[in-house]
Amino acid sequence: MGTPIVAAPTYLYVKHRAPSEDPPFELAFGKALDVAISQYNYYSRRAWRPLLKQAQRCAMAVLRSELKRLGVEAGREEVEEAARRLWRMLAAWSKSPYTGFLRPKTRALIFIDRDGGFYGALYAQPDFADAVTEHYYEVKSFNVEERPRRHVEVQSRVFALLGPLHLVYFVEVGGFYELRERVLYADLSVIDDVVAFLKERPPGSEVVELGRLRASYPHKVYVREGGAWRLAKA
Repeated sequence: MGTPIVAAPTYLYVKHRAPSEDPPFELAFGKALDVAISQYNYYSRRAWRPLLKQAQRCAMAVLRSELKRLGVEAGREEVEEAARRLWRMLAAWSKSPYTGFLRPKTRALIFIDRDGGFYGALYAQPDFADAVTEHYYEVKSFNVEERPRRHVEVQSRVFALLGPLHLVYFVEVGGFYELRERVLYADLSVIDDVVAFLKERPPGSEVVELGRLRASYPHKVYVREGGAWRLAKA
């Protein structure tokens, strides 16, 4: 029998450590933008015509679906204002340097604590990845400098363990939107808290075989030996 390892999705760790503070309407809005820009990037590689109208239709369909799922009663004016905001954001996205990136396959961050005899892992999937540079991109629909969110910080620290993380966010300037970014690098101090979380065997986690996990997902392995974490060689 192979080595058992406790694995959980990153969102479960973030939910336990820093539940989202955003109201339900903004959660639905963020989901709508996320799906629309992902679809825009995917289809823009295959289309010879602008896709803004299609992206807008996609975003509004997702927004309405999410509002219904969350049980949010939104007024007509609120939805129409969201539609205008989405259009301006999608227009900014279409002119950005990020449209060439695709959503990466799920990665596994594996933590081998040889000092404590524990094996754990988080499944991680940032919004986009550059396959050449192995840089990752996570997009937020709001200005993370003016509206810092604890859950964004916790999520970003995990994703940065994969490789340099570009936290991309929208800023409204003069009625239009601009995209800005902040680059984050691996901070190994977060791993102790991740391992403590996994040791609790939280609901939603699973126990899998280490060899199967490594064979199933692209991964990075961090090892603690002698009291310090280090990135293991491939």
